[in-house]
Amino acid sequence: MVDAKEALVAMRSFLLCFLTIVLSESCLIALDFNSTKNRRVMVVAGAGGEEEYTSLFSEWAGALTNAFQVNAAELVKINNNPENTDARKIIESKLKQWVAAKDGEIWILLVGHGTFDGKQAKFNLVGNDVSDLDFQSWLKTHQGPLVFINTSSSSAPFIRTLSRANRVIATATKSGYEQNFCRFGGYISAALEQKKADLDKDGAVSVLEAFLIASRKVEEYYRENDRLVSESALLDDNGDGRGTPANWFSGVRINKESQEKRGADGKISRLVFPVVPLKEKGISESFRKKRTQIENKIETLRSLKKTLDVDIYYRDLEKLFLELSKLNNENEDSKNPK
Repeated sequence: MVDAKEALVAMRSFLLCFLTIVLSESCLIALDFNSTKNRRVMVVAGAGGEEEYTSLFSEWAGALTNAFQVNAAELVKINNNPENTDARKIIESKLKQWVAAKDGEIWILLVGHGTFDGKQAKFNLVGNDVSDLDFQSWLKTHQGPLVFINTSSSSAPFIRTLSRANRVIATATKSGYEQNFCRFGGYISAALEQKKADLDKDGAVSVLEAFLIASRKVEEYYRENDRLVSESALLDDNGDGRGTPANWFSGVRINKESQEKRGADGKISRLVFPVVPLKEKGISESFRKKRTQIENKIETLRSLKKTLDVDIYYRDLEKLFLELSKLNNENEDSKNPK
């Protein structure tokens, strides 16, 4: 008969294998990201209402646009000049064109004000506004990778509306009723190319890292100015439409789990880079796939640390790191043959 200890080991082994498969399948989706040959980016500066905000939104949108100059196959910036009253039509037309291409990676970054009437969230444009339901309709048939970042007030409902597998959605607020001016957009636009935002020291700033740094800066602003926090950003990349706040993360890993959450956010967004490092652009798809599979196994093993025997945990972790090191060495040798 199998004793209790053997049964426990067998159960943990099965759990590790099962979670590795699930996690690997979800994270392999991220392999579709970071291919700048098929990346189409739209940066939208919304209506400011007042000159102060108009200029500020234009500045933030400009910083985002600069970050993508050599990191996109097509880059569209929609400004908030008073005469740009056709902004909504331009957005709709361009997105329909991109979605029809089918094979592309789409990025949409909104900087401005937003509103929420209890049913529908809107992003304020010069001219007619655009709602979460509008974007849902225009992007409905898009099956490729999507990064959608709405830095406006009242932006939270965009997560619920747009969330789906293979999508990274971030908003400046956790509720449609957080309706005050948001500073999140300024901080996230600044974080994209800041070395200090590279939390895991891999040489590039991921969407997750930019989100975490921007959220931290927002918190610091309200604390240092002794003001009540009126914006709390969320990030969703697991398709459950709920989103996760920055204070759930320790470094780039979740350190808190809700009993109701089916899976943690952050696993895909930590692999997606607005500014794709040169070393990533030059690697083969085969190598990227193998590397991600190993990294996913490492992340899965780490998540099970508290349930595993210490010796077993470190033994398996060492094996995976050696496997990753061997793969990296093989890749370097292939690029620099003797």
